[in-house]
Amino acid sequence: MRIIRELIEYKPKNSKTDISVALEFFSSIIKKKSIAFLISDFNSEDYEKPLSIVAKKHDLTGIRIFDKFEEEFPEIGFVSMYDQESKNYKLVDTSSKKIRNFFKSEYLKKRDFFEKLFKKSGAGVISCRTDEDYVKLLLGYFKNRG
Repeated sequence: MRIIRELIEYKPKNSKTDISVALEFFSSIIKKKSIAFLISDFNSEDYEKPLSIVAKKHDLTGIRIFDKFEEEFPEIGFVSMYDQESKNYKLVDTSSKKIRNFFKSEYLKKRDFFEKLFKKSGAGVISCRTDEDYVKLLLGYFKNRG
């Protein structure tokens, strides 16, 4: 559990996630069938092929970490938001139902994409909110797997 705690508290050095690089690296160094956990927010693209390769050879589980405010955008008025990808600030009216619905829709698309992709590849799926007890989630996951 100490390893999981350290991974959750890890502060990344880069703003972009490239899951395909991690999967390709894992695939190249681990030759025997292994139990593996891929922990990320999964805000990445183009990792379907390496995911499929790793999931076929190993017992892979994707653990998606997300914040409760990604799931339900808070209504707090105007907020200056920084876009990591474009490197620009934007003023967003969070009291707008249209804006909150947009963020909710984007969140649901990402979540559904992650779940469908992992299940299609034969990998396990766990979603963990940052304020949830991950130990209970993991115990429930392994109990259901039998």
